[in-house]
Formats: sequence, C-alpha cells, structure tokens
Amino acid sequence: MPQIEDDHIFAGYNMREIQAKWDRLSMSDLAQIKTKAELIDRVQEQYGLDREVAAQDVEIWNSDRQL
Repeated sequence: MPQIEDDHIFAGYNMREIQAKWDRLSMSDLAQIKTKAELIDRVQEQYGLDREVAAQDVEIWNSDRQL
C-alpha cells in the first residue's frame, strides 16, 4: 500500500516550483503526474537517468520540502 504522501505528492506545492527543479517537465507533464512514483518515472524519462538516481533525486527534493 502506498504511503499517504505518495498519493499527494503535489499537495501544497506550486507547479512552477516543481518545474523550477525539473525544467524539462512541462506544465502538461506535471498536470498528469499524481504520485511520487509517476514523478520519478517522468524525471527518469526526461533526464535519461537510472530509476534509482531519479528516485533519489525526487526523495531528496521531497524531504527538503518537508523541513
């Protein structure tokens, strides 16, 4: 079962703030992403990263936002 924050990855986040971090993601991309796993998939795809690297990047970004 996914964690609650996985289901609400964008809760309280401005889409432009997210796009500032990953500028290759279009507003259209962001509108379609609903979970952390989907964000990881899109970052992996757009930046040509290994899944583990994309996941670590998203996790670091997400943990910085929770501070």
